[in-house]
Amino acid sequence: MLLRRKWCVAAVTAIILFLMLASQSIQRRQFLPLALAPPNSRAPPTGRETAYWFTVVKPTAPHADPTPSPPSTIQPDAEEDEEGEEVEVEKMEAQLIDDSEDNLKQCGCSKSCISDLDGSDWFSQRYDPKQQPILRAKDNILDPYALAWWLSLQRSGNDQTLQKVMSEMFKVISPPTVDFRPLPSRCRSCAVVGNSGNLRHSGNGNLINSHGFVIRMNKAMTRGFEKDVGNRTTHHFLYPESAVDIDHGVSLVLLPFKLRDLEWLTSALSTGQVKMTYMRVKERVEADRDKVLVVNPVFFKYVHDRWTEHHGRYPSTGMLAIIFALHTCDQVSVFGYGADKQGNWHHYWEENRYAGAFRKTGVHSADFETQVIHQLAKEGKISLYL
Repeated sequence: MLLRRKWCVAAVTAIILFLMLASQSIQRRQFLPLALAPPNSRAPPTGRETAYWFTVVKPTAPHADPTPSPPSTIQPDAEEDEEGEEVEVEKMEAQLIDDSEDNLKQCGCSKSCISDLDGSDWFSQRYDPKQQPILRAKDNILDPYALAWWLSLQRSGNDQTLQKVMSEMFKVISPPTVDFRPLPSRCRSCAVVGNSGNLRHSGNGNLINSHGFVIRMNKAMTRGFEKDVGNRTTHHFLYPESAVDIDHGVSLVLLPFKLRDLEWLTSALSTGQVKMTYMRVKERVEADRDKVLVVNPVFFKYVHDRWTEHHGRYPSTGMLAIIFALHTCDQVSVFGYGADKQGNWHHYWEENRYAGAFRKTGVHSADFETQVIHQLAKEGKISLYL
């Protein structure tokens, strides 16, 4: 009997020890994920993902208190995380807005580009970015109504068609390949240099030379006037009656006021057969044939309609040159326009104060064109030096 009682006591003791060990084992397994999880981490996945979830935890991560923290101690950390994420999102959105604004700039200039139409309703109503400022060998957009108007300006007295004359012209000069579209990778700065007497004693020579492109026109002279007008030229605008020889490396830009002017260009660079327009003209012209550009006749009508608003019979050379620059440059500076300080209209190389008779004939409206030029400066589209 005594022996049976001892066996019962031993059995009960063994059972108790076994239950205690089993209980400790269960508790250790229950709290193991919390002990390995880093602070503020999400609850571990269930099922097959559990083993993978443990493997990504760094061995040096601090162990958490096995007692689960009350919700009040976790919530502030979650709010701080959310606020931090919101701040980062706001920063990213602001950066995207800044980047998009930069991308809206069509050229690479640090300041605004002419082709950026925001900020000036007056300019946007007049500037048409779709205009083609020069004639090309093909793919020209030639509005019939604009061509009819252009052909009426100075009648040529021949039966040639524009297509035929252009075909012959592009056998002599190279079809232009220049691309005037603005690019974010470049900033084209242009100086349009008129011939006004107000350039005398201006001292603008170095400033004019500093531009990437320098546009001059008609019989402009630089020798002896370098201090005031500079000595660089990249584009020289002319028409048959104002023609001069063009230096090597400079683009001759023809302003054709009539069909005969295109015929003259072809002849002046080849046979020299055309000697007359409505007056005696220079039979031959020295110029690089691969650099010749011809302003699109439709462009004349565009300037007449949008910019000079039908003041005068047609725009002047100076006005056409400025609007041409607005379509081919990213930033434009204008020199040598208008009367001198005494109100006289004459060329800076002349002593004749009564030159520039167009102001009296009514062919061009010098006064209205001057208003347009000053408005362009007011709108920040050109820098005007008087």
